[in-house]
Order: sequence, then C-alpha cells, then structure tokens
Amino acid sequence: MDVRNFLQLFRDHWKLIFLVMVLAAGGSAALTARTTPRYASTVTMFVSAEANTTDPSTAYDGALLSQQDVQSYADLITGTRLASSVVSQLGLSMTPPALAAEISARPVPQTVLLTATVTDTSPQRAQQIASAVGTQFMRLVSVLERPPGQKHATVKVTVVEPATSPGSPVSPRPVRNVGIALALGLLIGIAFAAARRSLDTTVKSADQLAQLTAGPVLGAVPFDSAARKHPLVTGDDPFGRRVEAYRKIRTNLQFIDVDVPHKALLFTSALPDEGKSSTVCNLAIMLAQGGKRVIVIEADLRRPRATGYLGLPSSVGLTDVLVGRENVSEAIQEWGENLFDVLASGPTPPSPSDLLGSMRMSRLLEHLRGKYDLLLIDAPPVLPFADALATAPACDGAILVVRHAKTRIAQVRQASDAMSAVGTSLLGSVLSMTPARQHPEYGYGYRHYRSASGEPLAEQRLGDIERVSLSRHAAHAERPASVTRPT
Repeated sequence: MDVRNFLQLFRDHWKLIFLVMVLAAGGSAALTARTTPRYASTVTMFVSAEANTTDPSTAYDGALLSQQDVQSYADLITGTRLASSVVSQLGLSMTPPALAAEISARPVPQTVLLTATVTDTSPQRAQQIASAVGTQFMRLVSVLERPPGQKHATVKVTVVEPATSPGSPVSPRPVRNVGIALALGLLIGIAFAAARRSLDTTVKSADQLAQLTAGPVLGAVPFDSAARKHPLVTGDDPFGRRVEAYRKIRTNLQFIDVDVPHKALLFTSALPDEGKSSTVCNLAIMLAQGGKRVIVIEADLRRPRATGYLGLPSSVGLTDVLVGRENVSEAIQEWGENLFDVLASGPTPPSPSDLLGSMRMSRLLEHLRGKYDLLLIDAPPVLPFADALATAPACDGAILVVRHAKTRIAQVRQASDAMSAVGTSLLGSVLSMTPARQHPEYGYGYRHYRSASGEPLAEQRLGDIERVSLSRHAAHAERPASVTRPT
C-alpha cells in the first residue's frame, strides 16, 4: 500500500478509525478510573566490603567484590526470607510472598548502590515497608556475610537515602494510558478499515463500474440528503451539483452509438432502491428542456414511483392500455405545462412480466416511437423480477442504474449478463448517490464564473429553450400537475 492508497483509505474510513480510537480511549479512561492508585517509596543502600585501606590492590579488590555482591543482593531483597522479616517487624497481615511481590530491587550500574522500591495502595505503608526493608536487609547481610568464628561481617550495607512518603501515585497514569490507547486505537482502526475495504465488494467509483459493464458510464449523480423529500431537480438552484450531473448524463446519452438511433431506452437496476425512477424523471426534465419530445413510461408495475415523484395519479395508465380498457392517447398525462408526457403504471396486474412481454407492449412502444424522440421506460429491477427482461427485447437498449457503495460487483455482472441473455445491449450505466468528494469538477460552481460585464458566464451560454423551460417549470412547481385527456 503506497501513500496515496493509505490516504484514500483514511479519507474513506475516517469515521470508523475515529470511532475505534474513541472507544479505545474511553475504555482506557474507564479502566484507569477504576484502578486503585498505588504509591512507591524507595530506599537507597550502599554496599561496601572490608579491606585494608593501606594496600591499594586490596582496596581495589574490595570495591570489585562490592559491585559483584550488589548484583546478587538485588535478588535477595525480593525473596521471601527478607519479606518474612519485614512482616514480623511491622506486624503486617499479608503473607511474605504477597509482600515480596510488592518489592523490587535495582542495582545502580557501575556503582555499589542498591535501590529497593516498595509499591502499595497506601503511601504511609509504602514508606514504612521500604524503611523496614532497609533495616532488615542490613541485618540479613551482616548474618550472611559473617565468617564462622568472626564477630564482624566482611560486607557492610548502609542506608544512604532513607525512604520518604510519596506525594503522588505511580500508577495508574491517566495521560500515558489514554495516549497509548489512542495510538493502539489508531492502529486497530486502520487495520479494521483495511480489512473492511478488502472485504467490501460494492461498486465505489465510475472507473470500477466501467470495467464491469460493456457500455460507458454516462455519469455519476452526487448524493443529496434533500433528494428523498425533493427528488426532482427543479429547485431554485439551476447550477447545483445534481442538476449538472443530469445535464452531463443527457449530453453523454446523445453520443451513444450515434450511427444507430436509440429511441426506446429501458432504465433498470440490479436491486430496488438504487435511484432508477428518480434518474428517469430528472433525465426526462433535462431532455425536455433541451428540446426533445420525451415520454416517461412507468413500466415498474411492482412498486411504481415515477408518478409519485412527478406528482401525477397512477390509477389509469399502462396496464389499462395493454388490456384494452383505455386508449393510449387518453391515458397519457402531460407534466410541467406540456414539458413532457407520462404514461403511468395503472392498476397492478396479477402477472406483470407476462403483460410487459406481450405483443401489445411491443406494438405500443412501436406506436410511441413515431410520436416522440425518446421513450424513457422505468422498469423493475433485473435480479428479483423478470419484468425488465420481458420488456427489454422491445427496446433499443438498456441503461443500468447502480447505487454507490450498495450494489455489489457480482450483482452488476449478473444484471449485465441477464440483459445479454435476452439479446438487449447495455448502452450505458449511471452511478447514483455518490459522495460529493467524487465530484471535484462541480466544486468550483458555475455561478462563480463571471463575464466581463459581471454576469454569470454559464447563464449567458444557456440556450433559449433551456432558460425558458427552467422559468416555466419553476412556475409550474407551485401548481399541481395537470392531466390532459383529449376529447
């Protein structure tokens, strides 16, 4: 993993990494708060060997002997024999092994100094035990180092720094513990993020989607939290991210296989809730504003949503036309002051796939080809239902809508293979609900480009048809949609 991939990993999963760090720090703080403070008191002792001070060689040998003795005395201090003597002197309630566990010894390198440290939950008891350790250790050494028949020991231990009462605990250390926990949390969070990315098989970019499908990626629609309540791009911001994304899809759609006309376009997805219905509706608005004669056919008879987004009734529509209850011209509704037409779904039939794959559906599409420049057919998802595959042969091609970070790679391949199996070419795909950071080209905002006169350059370059359509549609957004039934 290079630096670029690492930074990309951190940017994509910073919330997970931050959460792990917070949990680690919180857990460390909680454990630290519940840990009983322990205090340490230290006594320093000087070890000397008796020697003839008038003879330099003898004095030197005595010094070397003292240094060697210090190494072995460190183990002697932490033994149970010394601990037993301390327990007897102070009358402690603990056992000698328990007390020995609280005592540590360290010889000072290249010296004859020896330190003994006692840790305890009470600062006063720690000082008392440390002082007793110094006293009992001097007695123990005098006994062990006294030759038989002699009154004095050959090695003498002297306390040079008596034990003092500690003012602050040595453990726990909140700052150190939390700091270590944050560092460990960072490493664990990065490991979790890397594991999650390696195990994640969803589509995350347009380049990845282009490698999975035969057709090009027409565009990527950025995620907008307000799109759930306002799915149509007819707001007050004509230069917003979503508006420009659909304009880009509209432009790219016109350059798909320019030598072959594509009028009937089937819009579908691998699974539900991937944004195909809103894509159809918004693309119809963009195409109509560009001067195209467009009709939206709501062929999703399972969960029709297009008419709901457009604010039109769906009680009469496609199913009525296919079974012969209504004439197609009477079932078609106009939207946005005749901006484009809509053929709603109508009542839900018992077998939608049989109805959509019938010859009447093929003849209906052929009839509408002569009246409109583009037929945008909102079909059900491919994998759970056979409806889209039944309708696809009567269309000129299909557009697959894929939701960012939800649709899996295998599902995209299955949907593409299913289309190929019925002889329908996948003309392109659309990546929906992508993060805003994947759209740096919209970050500048067209409204910031100014001409010499101070007017927005992008607005000056809008065609007359599009400007008129925007104003007409903004006015229509405040009125309920109308239903036209010719007499």
